[in-house]
Amino acid sequence: MFRTEEKKKKKEFKEIKFNHLMSIYELNYHNFKQFLNFKARESSENLNTKKNVIIEDVFKDKFTRIFRMYHRFSYDDQLQANRTFSIKSHLIFYMYDDAQLLEVKSLNDNKKFESTMSHKIKLNLNLFYWIKNYINQ
Repeated sequence: MFRTEEKKKKKEFKEIKFNHLMSIYELNYHNFKQFLNFKARESSENLNTKKNVIIEDVFKDKFTRIFRMYHRFSYDDQLQANRTFSIKSHLIFYMYDDAQLLEVKSLNDNKKFESTMSHKIKLNLNLFYWIKNYINQ
């Protein structure tokens, strides 16, 4: 009796498959392109209200762009010589223009070439929600 109940509970949950991960990559690519257009428009309109998101290219060619992204913070104190600082995340972004995909990996995953599907989905969903939040502000 307990085994049949456990089987029913397992059947109720949907499995997240490779297709779901690819659709997240596609959504991240299109949202990130929108984010870049939004950021360019925002910086051209008014330099004082610009949000300081820095994109640092690691590698770039015709179809692939590998980059890191971080936020630059600044102090309001005019007397300090060094008024800005950054906290760099341990994330690296792979953007494939030919396939229209944007993948996020942690530096540890990138180094070891090992990652679980749930970890990949977690990282890429976090990027998805961050980009949507940035655009909607």
